[in-house]
Amino acid sequence: MSLTLVRRAATVLVAGYGAVAAGLTALAAGSDNTWAPAGAFIEKLNSPVFALAIDPADGRRTLAGTASGTIYLSPNGGASWRPVRKSSGHAVLALAFDPARPGTLLAGTRSAGIWRSGDAGLSWQSQQGGEARTVRAFAFLNGAALAASDEGVLSSRDGGPWSSAGLPQVRISALAVLPASSTAANGTVVAGGDATQGTEPLPLFSSTDGGQTWAAVPVTGPAGVVGSSSMVAALAGGPVPRQGVRTLLMGTNTGLFMTRDRGASWQQLTGGGALPATNVTSLAVAPRRTDRLYVASDGGGSAQGGLWVSSDAGGHFASLAPPVPEVTALVVAGDDPPTLVVATFRPTDHAVALWTYHDAGGRPQGPVAPPPSPGTAPPAHGVLSAGAGGSGWTRLFAQPEAPYLALGAAALAVVLFAAFTYLRRGRQL
Repeated sequence: MSLTLVRRAATVLVAGYGAVAAGLTALAAGSDNTWAPAGAFIEKLNSPVFALAIDPADGRRTLAGTASGTIYLSPNGGASWRPVRKSSGHAVLALAFDPARPGTLLAGTRSAGIWRSGDAGLSWQSQQGGEARTVRAFAFLNGAALAASDEGVLSSRDGGPWSSAGLPQVRISALAVLPASSTAANGTVVAGGDATQGTEPLPLFSSTDGGQTWAAVPVTGPAGVVGSSSMVAALAGGPVPRQGVRTLLMGTNTGLFMTRDRGASWQQLTGGGALPATNVTSLAVAPRRTDRLYVASDGGGSAQGGLWVSSDAGGHFASLAPPVPEVTALVVAGDDPPTLVVATFRPTDHAVALWTYHDAGGRPQGPVAPPPSPGTAPPAHGVLSAGAGGSGWTRLFAQPEAPYLALGAAALAVVLFAAFTYLRRGRQL
């Protein structure tokens, strides 16, 4: 074969590769606003997943903790998982990356204290000072790490031992940090609880000195405790409005509430009725779109669970229609548009599942694959099984990405045909 013929064949192959790549790019874009099942764990789950985290330095590096005490790592946004830590019987309840220390990750457990990883989750060490504690949330302020425990707030500085930082009478369930302001030069820590041995009508406290002293946040008004709430389940700092006052978002067992004046007044956020007055399990603000707020609920034994998004800092909400309405955990990657990883738990048969969703702002689309059966995990991305919905090929062509798959296949066919033609012509010369 002549050198010219080889060059022509190479040119055609490169062009064909570009067409295939374009088709695959379109395929990826076609997954916007579409729920997809994450990859399977090596264990069969029958208890909810409460702990999820995404590496701020790598939006595809995702970790999940299970009720068995196993921590799983996914390098590809949940498509596949491998265990990186196992502990018999101590459920993982919280996972959080330290924003001041790249690669540092903390895990809170039930009755086994705190574990720490310095290599983004590859290896783990038990931490001193919190042994036998139950830890359900973390926060970070001015180089210190704070943990929500069953006996108040714990703190650690520079990776050292953990010690009490107050509120020992409260079973802390949520933490949030508000940035520095004119009234709190070093920032404010807010702690909420779901049980207390004190007389607080609703366990909600704030500290402006890193946890050395605490003050109760007002939660009562003419109608009594805000929303008739009895426990705090989630806290988050809202976006900074034009007047420069940072809002505090509080999820309770009766809905989502917001205050702009440190608790002097509260507003229940319903988004025109789209957000039900039910228990809130998770709150998340998109890292690069701080006006985009996500609210999750497992329904609290009712049919009101789900996942909602607000693109105007809580003014209006829309349902993201998760495949299973009972959402137990939520984490949002720092890309734009945001990518969500969501854990669900179906109480009727104890089916546990993880899902991914790329929120480009369009109408949510359900997954092709049905929710998993009891005791099984959903199939990995791209894996289709034959069953009630028809054969694997039938379900493949029924996917919304089918046109892009056809485009890629056609481009590849053109490449192969062109290469065959040039090779045949070369033999005839």
